[in-house]
Amino acid sequence: MTDFYLRFENKEQADSVLYTTTDEITDEEGVVVQEASTKPNFANIDVIGTIYKPTEAVDEEGNPVMEALTGYHINIRAVDGEDTSAIAPFAVVPSVPVRIWG
Repeated sequence: MTDFYLRFENKEQADSVLYTTTDEITDEEGVVVQEASTKPNFANIDVIGTIYKPTEAVDEEGNPVMEALTGYHINIRAVDGEDTSAIAPFAVVPSVPVRIWG
């Protein structure tokens, strides 16, 4: 197994890489014989989404003001045999990951 930390521009870009959507299939009479479906391209996907970090500022209640980091974040634990070439351009190496595989 290999762990990947990924940063995409947004959820739509992540979904386009991490999931495959099939179109619905109809027969000659136009009857739907298979519904459209979405399947993951990887066995282990951990969606983090937007990551926030505290700034030096505090709000009126004394809580740190949080700032969103750039990107939409997802962790992948690829198992042997999974093709990871599509996610390679999105791989990052965080100094301190927000979440890790246990």
